[in-house]
Amino acid sequence: MNTKALLLNTLFAASIAVTAALSPAIAEDKPAQVLIVNVDVWDGTSEELKKGVDVLVEGNKIKKIARGIKAPNATTINGQGGTVTPGLIDMHQHLTLNGGTAAGEKWDAYVQGAHASRAAEYLLRSGFTTIRDIAGNTIGLKKAINENILPGPRMYTSGPALGPTGGHSDWAPRTAAPGYEAYQEKVGNTHVVDGRTEWLRAGRWNMRNGADFLKVMAGGGVASEFDPLHLQSPSPEEMEAAVQVANEYGGYVAIHAYTDDAYLKSLNAGVKSFEHGFLTTEKSIKPLAKAGAWWSFQPYGGYTLLCGAYPDWYTDVMIKKGKMVCEGVINTIKTMKKYKVNTFVGSDMFGWDNWHNAIRNVASPTVELPEDLRYTSLESMKMSTSLPGQFLRENVNQNRNDFLDAKLGVVEEGAWADILIWNGDPTKDISLILEGDNLRMVMKDGKVYKNLLVEPTHESFRAAPAPAGHSFNM
Repeated sequence: MNTKALLLNTLFAASIAVTAALSPAIAEDKPAQVLIVNVDVWDGTSEELKKGVDVLVEGNKIKKIARGIKAPNATTINGQGGTVTPGLIDMHQHLTLNGGTAAGEKWDAYVQGAHASRAAEYLLRSGFTTIRDIAGNTIGLKKAINENILPGPRMYTSGPALGPTGGHSDWAPRTAAPGYEAYQEKVGNTHVVDGRTEWLRAGRWNMRNGADFLKVMAGGGVASEFDPLHLQSPSPEEMEAAVQVANEYGGYVAIHAYTDDAYLKSLNAGVKSFEHGFLTTEKSIKPLAKAGAWWSFQPYGGYTLLCGAYPDWYTDVMIKKGKMVCEGVINTIKTMKKYKVNTFVGSDMFGWDNWHNAIRNVASPTVELPEDLRYTSLESMKMSTSLPGQFLRENVNQNRNDFLDAKLGVVEEGAWADILIWNGDPTKDISLILEGDNLRMVMKDGKVYKNLLVEPTHESFRAAPAPAGHSFNM
């Protein structure tokens, strides 16, 4: 063999050696696999569990659900006979409104943001793998969480709430002169807008900056000073302007309101998501059902809280309005159920010590309503998993929706790997979710954020969160 041939053979052999050395690295570039064994699975929609199956997660999606899955390279999690469910979805959060609507005059944006970030991580480790933040400047926080810069649930956000002067988004002090810009407006938690032009501009600002939908204060509220519950502002033209902007960008409008007139005005304008509504009757609920719109139900805040003890920052005016809501809420729930209105739940939590009640809100339709109005455990679980997942998929299109590659709120092959493991079956007894240690594992996007399935000394142990004063013990 001549020198040239010897050199070529040597280089060829070297290239084979390099390729062989690199092949394990190439294999390592494949998405990591996690195999969950020894569990029963509730898929988010079915009446019964799939007993004794395995769940294979690859990357951030569910690859396979079957018995006896073989995945030799996967990290195995022994579910210890627990119940797998989809991650919970909270459809009404206010992460940046810490301490109520007036707190913006007390706490600056840095403190509000710090607490919002802590609250997001707390909610995630409590089992909420997706939330809808519905009034408040969480546009940047959403981006940071969705890009895995900060821990928290998948997030959809409205950005600043839109409302008229004297409406539910007008949080300026009583001494404010005309044109006064409250701190909550300056930091982007709210827009106070009047007239079609201002509504168009504010809505487009939100969508331009990354909002997924628009939140409109379509009537009066409880936790604010100047707006009676039966307020008839904004005008129909202003409502239509908000819907126009949402449609332009591929989103939708969610409204805050309590009364029939506010609901009907919003339905006629093309609104898709109706929050609260605890003074509504058949007059607006029947058309709501016929249109296939969705009711966003706050059982803890609308019934348990407003028919019980009020937050310490509520003024006499707020308490008076809260008692009015308490008088109407039972009839509204009964009528919504009668007409089978599409329903999901959201907690409406926005206080230093209130985020732990988000999990209570999931169970509230079953354990806290009067007995003749209670939902079953299965119904309550659906309203916090597959039903909101369906709404988000159907009403935020590819222009706005970061999560259309897979389904949310279900445990199905191809769905996002947002998975909880419970000690017990919450579809049969939802009260078990109220004990934090019954939530044994939280996985979001294929990553584990809470793990009580191993000993505390194990490197993968992740403890449960707990409220501690005005912060959270993580």
